[in-house]
Amino acid sequence: MSETPPPIFDSHAHLDDPAFDADQPEVLDRGRAAGVQGFLNIAYRPDIWDQSVALRSSHPDVELAAGIHPQDARALVPAQSDTLAEQLLALRPLAIGEAGFDFARPGPGFEEQQHAFQWQIELAISSGLPLIIHQRDAGAQLTRELDRWPQLQSVILHSFDGDEFLAEWARARGFFVGIGGLACRKSSHILRKALSLIPAERLLLETDSPYLAPPGVKSRRNEPANLPLVAAALAPLWDLTPDQLRRQTTANAAGLFNLDLPARSERRTA
Repeated sequence: MSETPPPIFDSHAHLDDPAFDADQPEVLDRGRAAGVQGFLNIAYRPDIWDQSVALRSSHPDVELAAGIHPQDARALVPAQSDTLAEQLLALRPLAIGEAGFDFARPGPGFEEQQHAFQWQIELAISSGLPLIIHQRDAGAQLTRELDRWPQLQSVILHSFDGDEFLAEWARARGFFVGIGGLACRKSSHILRKALSLIPAERLLLETDSPYLAPPGVKSRRNEPANLPLVAAALAPLWDLTPDQLRRQTTANAAGLFNLDLPARSERRTA
């Protein structure tokens, strides 16, 4: 009897990014062949919501999260916020986001980003959906904002890149943490030390495709088929085997997003 690698779930990908225009079906097929049994596609601004819904309709294993990225905060016009909220929830997303703060590059100011962030926090609370967080160079602003919302429970800190303080804070709040190619880099030893403080029961695997390819990938373009490399590289942080991390993170995703994912039980083939 030989055990096949457990299936895995890519909890954060941008599958309708222009980088995949030429070969999107092949990208999905390569992911499936690598053991990815489900993909959460992030529709991060209103003008791509519809195409993301169409992708979900064409592929039963592609799920949808929808929201407004902090760098696209100006897409939320205050006079249209109620209408936009209705449109977003009508998409039947599994999660809201990615929302948060991003001060790593020029773009909308703090107040604009905060307005879009708070709008999505309120949507997540009222709908009961998980909230996916994007944070770049904004750890202090993020903790200050989310500490104002103790009722917010189901939160994913996508592509976590914080320090030990931020990891301890996330653990205390019971938040989920997305781990991907960024943490696999040789230079990310401080990040890996912080991640080791997060319980395995609060981890999610992600690629953030087409971004953040893990080391060893020839192409700069990341894709879901690379997710097993992330599991193999990071599993030792929690004294787990890659298969154990695959099972744990897929079970975490199944519970968080209310999905029927077979990784909850082991599968063996002769």
